[in-house]
Amino acid sequence: MELIGSTPTSPARANWDAAMGFWSDVQWWEDWQLRFLVLASLFFQYFLFAAALLRKRRVPLWFRSLVWLAYQGGDVVAVYALATLFNRHRKDEVAAGAAAHLDTLWAPVLLLHLGGQDGITAYSVEDNENWRRYLLVAASQIAIAIYVFCKSWWSPDGRLLRAAILLFVPGVVKCLEKPLALRNATVNSIANSSDPTMEMSIEEDDGTLPTAMDSLEEFVTAAKKCVEEEARRDPPLFFDDTMNDKPYHLFVDLSHPYSIRLRNLQVMAARSGKEEAHDRVRASISQAFDRLFTKHKASYGGVLRAVVVLLTFADIGLFQESRRSAYARADVVVTYILLCCTAALEFVSACVVLGSGLPLPDDQVPQYNLIGYLARTRRRPGIRHLAAMLGLKDQIDWLWCTAPPEPSRRITELVHDHVAGGWKGYINAEVDRSSTSTTSRSPVDDYRRFNDGRGQRTLERAKCGGRGVESSLRLPFDESVLVWHLATEICYFDHVDAGGEATRRSRVISNYMAYLLLVRPWMLMPGARRGLFRTVHAELKEMLKDAPSEPPGVEDDDAGKKKAPPRAMYEIARKIIQKVRNPPAAASSGGARRPWGRKAAAELVRKAWDVAYDLMEFSKVRMEESRKKKVMEEEKIKKTGDPVSVSKERMSEIMSSARTDGDDEMWGLIQGVWVEMLCFSAGRCRGYLHAKSLGKGGEYLSYVWLLLSHMGMETMAERMQRTELPAEGDAGGLVTPSDLEDDDGDEPAQLDRGATSSTAVSGAAVVPVVVDDDIV
Repeated sequence: MELIGSTPTSPARANWDAAMGFWSDVQWWEDWQLRFLVLASLFFQYFLFAAALLRKRRVPLWFRSLVWLAYQGGDVVAVYALATLFNRHRKDEVAAGAAAHLDTLWAPVLLLHLGGQDGITAYSVEDNENWRRYLLVAASQIAIAIYVFCKSWWSPDGRLLRAAILLFVPGVVKCLEKPLALRNATVNSIANSSDPTMEMSIEEDDGTLPTAMDSLEEFVTAAKKCVEEEARRDPPLFFDDTMNDKPYHLFVDLSHPYSIRLRNLQVMAARSGKEEAHDRVRASISQAFDRLFTKHKASYGGVLRAVVVLLTFADIGLFQESRRSAYARADVVVTYILLCCTAALEFVSACVVLGSGLPLPDDQVPQYNLIGYLARTRRRPGIRHLAAMLGLKDQIDWLWCTAPPEPSRRITELVHDHVAGGWKGYINAEVDRSSTSTTSRSPVDDYRRFNDGRGQRTLERAKCGGRGVESSLRLPFDESVLVWHLATEICYFDHVDAGGEATRRSRVISNYMAYLLLVRPWMLMPGARRGLFRTVHAELKEMLKDAPSEPPGVEDDDAGKKKAPPRAMYEIARKIIQKVRNPPAAASSGGARRPWGRKAAAELVRKAWDVAYDLMEFSKVRMEESRKKKVMEEEKIKKTGDPVSVSKERMSEIMSSARTDGDDEMWGLIQGVWVEMLCFSAGRCRGYLHAKSLGKGGEYLSYVWLLLSHMGMETMAERMQRTELPAEGDAGGLVTPSDLEDDDGDEPAQLDRGATSSTAVSGAAVVPVVVDDDIV
């Protein structure tokens, strides 16, 4: 009996201990969860500040995913912390203790965190359109903070109360600043806003350029005259070389007045315009990014940051003088960390806002090569198969098959030379109205033909008229890009070590256009088909299965060694060239019926070979012309009337030099065609898509697009409003808010109503907005 009455059963004792341990853990979490939440919110703000410094750069996919999680999670943690603070004060759980009043000082700090970082107000352009949701969240959290503040109004610690009051006002202002900044970056807000820089430029007219231009013909005539005068001017005319407008309106497809576009063209056409073009465009891209995704350069931003910094440091002093011994030690430590770290963060943020702002955007050109893609996909097939099963094939391809990016400054200069050459040599200043010929063209016709060029002007100038080359430029644009990309690779691997800078730049543009087709098809052209790339890849992969053996005499000495990736590309390209140069006889006769897609891919490969063949024949013709010219010059040097036989050594030198001249001519032609294609694509991508790409590091296509606009090329508004009838009026006439009826400017932009169009040469197509499925 004694044993039974004094000793409880073991299972009951174990259950009791487990229950007590569980409730002890729950109580510990109730005591510490608010401290963890405010510290986690502080950590998110520091991470977002560091990430904002890299927002304009091209960062890895995994890092962009972390930034997105921090952008979403920072608001969630701050809201949860304020809700926890609200529940504590609502239940009056610690009303009798001093700790209830210490966490009141955390509420305005959480409002500061909820206002976010200046450099990452919006993660994507879609966040700007959701500004009402952010305003509702901000209003609800401010109400909670006011409730907590009122519950602590009768605190006996006056210094702590004054510290909370000092920080409460800037906390509310910064919390409301975020949704207002998002609203300021919406499409309708940008479209309805004025441009003070442009208005000032119009008011400060110096009379050097015409301003009363009411038709496109007058603008084209004045623009050509301006470019020619700037080219002949020596020394250059001294004028303010800053751009005369901000780029914001261009991102919502609004043109600027002809007078402003003419002033910008004057700046770009100056002697120093070519060297400075890249930096000017880069600065415009940076300004657009600041308007769309940050609170930088706001008129009140610097003042608010300075006030917040001063008040935060004042709060630290007031808290130091308060009755800290009456509070829990853990709360005191957390409060010191929260105030000191927030003050330091606001101070650095103020320095960035009042200083030079965020670093300039990335200006490198991504690279994607079809032959390289084919070479890399032949490795690690098991991992690629697993990625395909998990739906991660595109991400794996993007990580493994993207070549290192290339610098873009020289390409920008090529685009500048192309446009300046068009104004000087292709576009006529005036039409011969006395002529009765039906083939005479007006300046507007030349202007539009130049903007519609996809390589035809380069072929005309070089007098290259091969059937394959000419027909390739009449294909749908995505097919034309793929054909010329493959033809460029065939010429490169067939003419090893041929050409110079033109060869490298041609392949850089070619690889970039292939990248756009595979990764950003909606920016390349409305209706561009990403599947073309994969279909042609499958056709080339099938061709390699039964590729003919290597001809004698071309085996590599290191055939037994493992090939590096560039060598693998060379081997694959050589096999493809052999296959297309000598197609099997069975391909056109019997055999199994091939799917339609495979037939279309095989046809594109054949057209690529036709283009490459025409280009290599063009090189041979130019080589022969150069050889004859050099031989004639050699004979003239002898100064004899009789024919002179050139020595074998000298003839070998002449042949080598002539071959180099022929290759240079060929690669100069390829480079010219790619520059025209690049400009053709940039001019047909809507401004909204350029704005959307800025949130992911930007695309070099946006640089080309802005440069074309600065140099007076056709805008999207003009292209969409083309008519066969004579057009009058200025499609980019200045619109100020005073000319509009009162409008809240909040209606969602009509960006999802565009209809998909063909990828033919016509530019009168409405570009649909493409929303990415992934978070990055």
